[in-house]
Amino acid sequence: CTGRRWSSFHAMDLGRKKHLKSVAAPKHWMVDKLVSVFAPCPSTSPHKLRKCLLLIIFLRNRFKYALTGDEVKICMQQFIKIDGKVQNDITYSAEFMNVISIDKTERIEKHHSDWFGKWQTTNFFKFDTGTLCLVTRGANLGRTGMITNRERHTGSFDVVPVKDANGNNFATWLSNIFVIGKGNKIWISLPQGKDIHLIIAEERDKRLVAQW
Repeated sequence: CTGRRWSSFHAMDLGRKKHLKSVAAPKHWMVDKLVSVFAPCPSTSPHKLRKCLLLIIFLRNRFKYALTGDEVKICMQQFIKIDGKVQNDITYSAEFMNVISIDKTERIEKHHSDWFGKWQTTNFFKFDTGTLCLVTRGANLGRTGMITNRERHTGSFDVVPVKDANGNNFATWLSNIFVIGKGNKIWISLPQGKDIHLIIAEERDKRLVAQW
């Protein structure tokens, strides 16, 4: 009897977690941790939790098409596509290089980058000094700039110094770099401001000016 009870309890532990606390949600989701205890939990997918962004986060928190999670379920009408395929699951996770399109609004949202075609490479930029890059992970997530050098560290992570359009220098790991162009040729559309982040002193001066 004890063995049967133990086997039933052990079977209940199998499978993925069905719930996610707001405190444990990734930072880039920008979920308010004081409003609700739980955050949307992503469905089973090949994407990692720290890199993906859920469909419900896009529609409710980013696009403001819905106020609650129940209103997001309107996507069951099959007018939302990800990479050209209809998605009905509101917790479907989109990642880097995915394209979200909404037929009724004729809006296309590119998740950090463009989509050039399925199973086909049309062209590429070689990783080299002078190429433009986008930081996909780390403390400098979302920043763009020009690669100035590559520091090789045997047995550790290679460091890549980057210089943005304002002349500010920062560095990140090689694994966080994604090449997006070279010179004046950029393959993706950057938001207003070209993803230039202010340094701490500039942010302080900006706050002081806003207070006056």
